[in-house]
Amino acid sequence: MNYNIDSSLWGKFEDKEVYVWKLKNANGIELWFTSYGARLIKAFVPDANGKLENVTLGWETLDEYVAENGGTYYGAAVGRYGNRIGSNGTFLIDGEKYQLELNNAPSGIPCALHGGLKGFSLQVWECVEEFQDKNGVGIIFEISSPDGEGGYPGNVVMRVKYTLTNDNVWRIEYTATTDKATHISPTNHAYWNLDGIDAKTTVMDHVLKINASCITAYDAGMIPTGELRDVTNTPFDFREPTKIGEHHDDDDELIRYGAGYDINWVIDSKEDGLRHACTLSSEKSGRTIEVWTTEVGIQIYDGYYLPVRNAGVALETQHFPDTPNKPEFPSTLLKPGETLHSTTEYRFC
Repeated sequence: MNYNIDSSLWGKFEDKEVYVWKLKNANGIELWFTSYGARLIKAFVPDANGKLENVTLGWETLDEYVAENGGTYYGAAVGRYGNRIGSNGTFLIDGEKYQLELNNAPSGIPCALHGGLKGFSLQVWECVEEFQDKNGVGIIFEISSPDGEGGYPGNVVMRVKYTLTNDNVWRIEYTATTDKATHISPTNHAYWNLDGIDAKTTVMDHVLKINASCITAYDAGMIPTGELRDVTNTPFDFREPTKIGEHHDDDDELIRYGAGYDINWVIDSKEDGLRHACTLSSEKSGRTIEVWTTEVGIQIYDGYYLPVRNAGVALETQHFPDTPNKPEFPSTLLKPGETLHSTTEYRFC
């Protein structure tokens, strides 16, 4: 099957051993993962001439990931809830109010972000399986989240299955169960620079095409208002391939709130199964990533606040932000006896 998987000890966090797994397919693509945050830490992908380079942002050591304490969320599996929850970090389930940990405050307005002060991205996951089969090579990580963690109700068990195929696809499959009604919306927070991380270029010349005619407009606290805003004649219209930097500095209220692009697009396709969310490409390197997902939205963040401004772009498939407080949005409520299923594919072309 021409696959390869290798693992090695990387260090320790809170007395737990942290490992790195290196997955390689028959075409030479390599994806490196660590159990700290179930993160993608390196992705070696060929350019138009076959040259392999790392195209995802990350630190070099475990200590650096731990020290930043979630400042970038480089490559992490984010949960319980990816993105922001407003109403001062609260929501109601069956009339009961839950107060989440507040760890973000755009424009001085507090909210809960990416699962709180110690979300899934800041914990060590257990690797429950390494596998090689006809679909590829991969690993399965699992994490158990106790009732009340981060303020969320329910004892939750989440698994994420990462597969690298010989078709040059990185497939992410999430499953989750709970013993009490709760809100769950996982995502992955990898940042991409298709010119290669060592090139030290921004992504402003990357070309982006987004299969979305609406965005979830937000207020100064970057919390959705509930409006699905048409992108026509706005800086958010990427229905035709457009450079990220072309309208990045336009005089637009939402651009000012987000210091560029940091917003959820509503994927147009309503078909069951995988939907084409967006395509990112670099004319310089000839690399392209297509993003396909079962999710209804995709948050695209151009990395304004990264250590090197705009050094990478995050393509985060998800349900919409603040869905627990927006009954008009597709629900993220998971009940006992149900299983969450979510799949995303990053297709390297």
